[in-house]
Amino acid sequence: MHGESHSALIIGPRGCGKTTLLNSVLHQVSHEADVQNDGLIIKLNGLIHGDEKIALKSITAQMQLENAVGDHIFGTFAENLSFLLSCLKTGSDRTCKSMIFILEEFDLFCHSGRTQTLLYNLFDITHSKQAPMCVLGVTNRMDVMELLEKRVKSRFSHRHIFMFPNECSDPLTSCKRLFVDTMSLPTSLGKRRKDKRKRKKSESIQGDVQTDGYAVPIEVVKRCSMELTDFEIDSTFIEEWNTHIQELAENDKFSDVLEKFSYYTVNEQIYRNVLYQIISKLSPAKPYIDVSDVSSCVDGMVSPEHSVKLLQSLSILELSLVIAMMHAMEIFDGQPMNFEMVLHRYSKFANTHSSAQAVPRPVILKAFEHLHQLEIIVPIRTDGAGDASTSRVQKEYKLYTLGIPVEDIKEAVKGFKALPTEISHWFNSSVM
Repeated sequence: MHGESHSALIIGPRGCGKTTLLNSVLHQVSHEADVQNDGLIIKLNGLIHGDEKIALKSITAQMQLENAVGDHIFGTFAENLSFLLSCLKTGSDRTCKSMIFILEEFDLFCHSGRTQTLLYNLFDITHSKQAPMCVLGVTNRMDVMELLEKRVKSRFSHRHIFMFPNECSDPLTSCKRLFVDTMSLPTSLGKRRKDKRKRKKSESIQGDVQTDGYAVPIEVVKRCSMELTDFEIDSTFIEEWNTHIQELAENDKFSDVLEKFSYYTVNEQIYRNVLYQIISKLSPAKPYIDVSDVSSCVDGMVSPEHSVKLLQSLSILELSLVIAMMHAMEIFDGQPMNFEMVLHRYSKFANTHSSAQAVPRPVILKAFEHLHQLEIIVPIRTDGAGDASTSRVQKEYKLYTLGIPVEDIKEAVKGFKALPTEISHWFNSSVM
């Protein structure tokens, strides 16, 4: 907050705590400085804001300058960003607010198919006196510097913060400890005796919420506009629940399930997601956890292959293109396909089914390109000259092949939720 500008990259595998570290530092800084009034924290994600226009809209919205922009027309991205920074200047000395740009999935901003205008302008501002700015990129790719354009790389400060996973000698014990710590209810949330005054009761609860390691932080309660009394739970149930959690942690079958999970991964984020799924299945009719519930959640997380999950996360259109390409490759004995051939196969299906919505060609092409980005389809090499995607062939005629096994496609279609019946029949029908 002293008018200086910096840039840095936080690099490490998924689940090692990169974003957690960043949020912890920002939380600590908020106690030392008035970040809300004297600064701005702007968060962008490469999965969402990879397009410069979308990123600029998000920046404008987070700066709360939609009304200032109005109907202004800008020639370049740099002009638009400079205008936004000028709107933030206040005081007689026309100083600009300090800003922190956090770029999650930083490597997706460096996609080879797009110019890196956003990164260039942000890093360029850190070298000028336009505004005090800190640009922090978060990524899991070690080779991210190789993805940067030369002009972008020359403006980056080359500060790297490497984070490594927390390797535990006994992952099973660590999983059990985290299970007990996360799932146990704080006794401070139990209902007090009625003979105590309400004021003392409120003060006691507030103090417990702030100091108890398992309780909800007081700032979260205020942010959600909730009353502290909303967190009161019957003390008898709390004791029974905590006893149940302890007994479950000592159960041999439960230990076997956790051991299976720890062999699969030691990622705490994935583990917490499993615990969240377990809790979400509880109800007044079933208030306690069964070992079978934990086993089913772990099996659902461990068993499916990555490619199956990836396919099940696709849109109906994208999955239809994968099926069309699979059928076409079966007809032509595994020969590579281009977009026009896949489009012909998909259009033949769409025209014979009235329930299939008419999709414009540019939208289908965009979906096809997204499959390439996800490496579900991969370009083939032509005459040893390198990747077909880098050749001068028009993108509609570049040759691709499936990058995932047909067995994974079958498994994904089988477990795909809300898949239209006609697409399921099309997948299982004869390709001739």
